[in-house]
Amino acid sequence: GRGGGTEAGMDLSSMRPSFTPAVSAELIGSFFSQFFAGASAATASENGLGAAALGYGLGMAVMVYGAAHISGGHLNPAVTAGYMCVSAHGFTVQEGLSYILSQCIGGVLGSWVLITILPPQALKHPFVTLGSLSDHSWWRVAALEFFCTFILVLVVFVTMVDRKRAIASNAAPLAVGMSYALGVFAIGPFTGGSLNPVRTLAPAVAFLDFRGVWLYCTATFGGGIAAALVYR
Repeated sequence: GRGGGTEAGMDLSSMRPSFTPAVSAELIGSFFSQFFAGASAATASENGLGAAALGYGLGMAVMVYGAAHISGGHLNPAVTAGYMCVSAHGFTVQEGLSYILSQCIGGVLGSWVLITILPPQALKHPFVTLGSLSDHSWWRVAALEFFCTFILVLVVFVTMVDRKRAIASNAAPLAVGMSYALGVFAIGPFTGGSLNPVRTLAPAVAFLDFRGVWLYCTATFGGGIAAALVYR
């Protein structure tokens, strides 16, 4: 009886989130990446889809460059879930839970700070991830987000995880950022272009608008996990 209880306790303690330099890097990186993504989306009504797509992609590329040598530069729970599922580079469940928690906190803080800074006219079109299909065609939204997140995480594994065969080397974060931009160009008008559970959750919390959050999170997590399993 005691042995089983001790073993269960050890299992639970191994899943307890921890705060390390890598987790700090994920929190800070998620703060700024969601700050830039939200700000770019807020200007899209005047400057077009390109502003949202390029702002999101470039912001992610810059922050992945900044965090990669510390944490691997996930900045996206869908990426982290993929790492966890295949234990990429010995990545553990405890690390994964710590990363995801820090990414969510950082993203929500980034969105909240952005809302407090932007002028009211810039918030006439909230930077939540909602598009023309979001309210009436859930399966299309789910499919589009799944496939774009799948491609994104596949690019992460090709360029950043598989170091022996990667051809991008130091350009890997740029390739990842371009994947975000490509996804928003492709599906932004239809879904809002999330590709990242935090990109949906953070402004939803900041604006208290939770429409479709579960759908976007399910689709993006699913796309990330599927990409990791396929590449493995």
